[in-house]
Amino acid sequence: MSTQMADPHQGMLSFEAGLRSGILEIGPVPGCANLYSHFDRPAPGVNRLTYARLQRDLRTVEAFVSCIMNGEVDGFPCVALGYAVPEAFRRLGYAKQILREVIRDQVRQAGENRISQIYVEAVIDVTNLSSQRVAEAVLNAPRESITDAHSGRDAYRYTARFETATGRQL
Repeated sequence: MSTQMADPHQGMLSFEAGLRSGILEIGPVPGCANLYSHFDRPAPGVNRLTYARLQRDLRTVEAFVSCIMNGEVDGFPCVALGYAVPEAFRRLGYAKQILREVIRDQVRQAGENRISQIYVEAVIDVTNLSSQRVAEAVLNAPRESITDAHSGRDAYRYTARFETATGRQL
């Protein structure tokens, strides 16, 4: 068992390196300025949709979210989100903005696939106060104290449910 939780910041750095080397295919996210997505399968049976707000050069990441299906809650799909913002772009509201747009896109896609509700969750280390504030503001859900299954570390899980027909949080 690893002693560290998955770090979206490391994923963001790897994603940006892939952009700069030209090995990632990205596409624009409908209705979201400068927001792009990339689909891949990092492991057998694991589908990941990564979103990045990019500067005009399409190689510099301003904000990053990684989405992985994490089973079901009450019979509806649950999407686990990990997010990061480069230090130069922190405290500008970019994390909240991209998280809201990604949730809206995930809800839209679920609706297009005839799924009536979707759950979105973020699992955050108890020491990561900045990410906790973002999750509290965007997901507007009570936090649950858990032990992270991968690292064994204390963490908080924020889980929100959305109706796909309206995009409204339930």
